Amino acid sequence: MSSKRLPGLFALCCLGFAIPAAAQLDSSALRAKFGPPLNRETFHMPSGFDLIVEYGTSNQVCKLELPALMPTHEKTSNSSAMKQQMYDFLADLLPLPLRGQEMRRFMQIAGMISLSSVEYEHVTVSELQYANEPFSNNNTITVIFKNDTCSSFR
Repeated sequence: MSSKRLPGLFALCCLGFAIPAAAQLDSSALRAKFGPPLNRETFHMPSGFDLIVEYGTSNQVCKLELPALMPTHEKTSNSSAMKQQMYDFLADLLPLPLRGQEMRRFMQIAGMISLSSVEYEHVTVSELQYANEPFSNNNTITVIFKNDTCSSFR
């Protein structure tokens, strides 16, 4: 290889390494394009599941998301008992005085997917369930708070 081609080849190699570095996204670029990120925390519960909490502008809880079934280490799983344990956890986290008076219940079914909701004065509790995947992590309970700072979550 001639010595005249080496500087050109070296410059081409350096350019090849510089292009991926320039193509990186950072927080500023994402914020400029999409606005501020959600204020979200994930709490890993001792029971073995994650509680995802989203906050509104005033740092009040606006949305909670958790699995529909309490995890178990037993070999034989009882989905109704696991669901009751998760609702017991939810009742401890959000007692009735915090939820307010029950307003209405409704259910929507589309094929193998169902969404059941209970609307209270201050929150709405919804359960998304995939009938063909009874023990899936896709089956979730979502709690949406109805205060003024949480209007974007409704």
